[in-house]
This record gives sequence, C-alpha cells and structure tokens, in this order.
Amino acid sequence: MSDYNEPPTSDEGRRTGWAELATGETVELARPGTRFGARILDGIIVVIFYFILAAVAFGGLAPSGDGSGVSSGGIAVMSLVGLAIGLAYEVVQIAVWGQTLGKRMTGIKVVSAAHGGVPGWGKAVGRWLIPGLVSLIPIVGWLLAILCYVSLTWDRVYQGWHDKAAGTLVVRA
Repeated sequence: MSDYNEPPTSDEGRRTGWAELATGETVELARPGTRFGARILDGIIVVIFYFILAAVAFGGLAPSGDGSGVSSGGIAVMSLVGLAIGLAYEVVQIAVWGQTLGKRMTGIKVVSAAHGGVPGWGKAVGRWLIPGLVSLIPIVGWLLAILCYVSLTWDRVYQGWHDKAAGTLVVRA
C-alpha cells in the first residue's frame, strides 16, 4: 500500500497491499492480521453454533453405555455434524455474499480474482475444500491446514493456497 492510501503505479513484484484484477481494476487487499481476526471470529461463531446444535439435537455428547466416556458412534456423528456446519457456514456465505459474519465484522470480503465480484459456488467450495482435504491427511494434516492459511503471509498479493486454487482474493470491503 502506498503512503497515500492509493494504488501504486508499478509494484515491481513487491507487496504493496494492492492487486490488479484480470479486468484491470485495482483493489485494496485485506491484511493478514485482519484475515486472521476474521478467521478467529468465524471459528468462535461456528463452535458456538455447533455446541448449541449438539445440546438441542443430541442432548450433548452422551456417555457410552459402559460409562467410560463418549461413544465412538457419538464422536463420528458429531464430527460429521461439525463438518456440515463448517461447510454450510463458510461456503454458503462466501458463494452468495463473498463474506462470512467474521469477514463482515472485520470489513473484508472474498472476490473472484478474474472479475472482482462474488466468487460463486464453485470457487467457494474450492476455497473450503483445500484446507479441509489436507487436514484429513493422517498425522500431518492439521499442520498442512494451518500452512494453507499461513501461506498468505509470504505471497505478494496475500493469497493462501486455498485462494490460489480457487482464484480468489480477499479485499477490504
């Protein structure tokens, strides 16, 4: 970003806080710290919704019949419910509005790098699937999912692996 809050005339491969869309329009990028804040807020919202749904629909995580703790079937069901909540929360909002609640609160949005508009369903699903799929890799999956998000910190236009794969940018709203 330039000193005067205007797009630079030439970035010469440096990070500037601005990006040019395929249409030629210049957009101001969301900073990594702001994106992290939005992700934290979204995580809190999803966890709250998850626990409310678990309490209402399943009476919480009921102990197994032998009293030794949570049943493996209960864990599997709640894992699938968590996956569905995450998918519905993230994908629907990004596809339709380009913003989750956390992104709205922090003043950022996801746009298509091609035209600057709402990403749509394909890009929203793709963006969600990249960290989701790598997180399924045994032992190192969680680390790869974190790297997916952290990778935006060393990219010129702050694109994480999930943004690159989907062809999206996160910009100031």
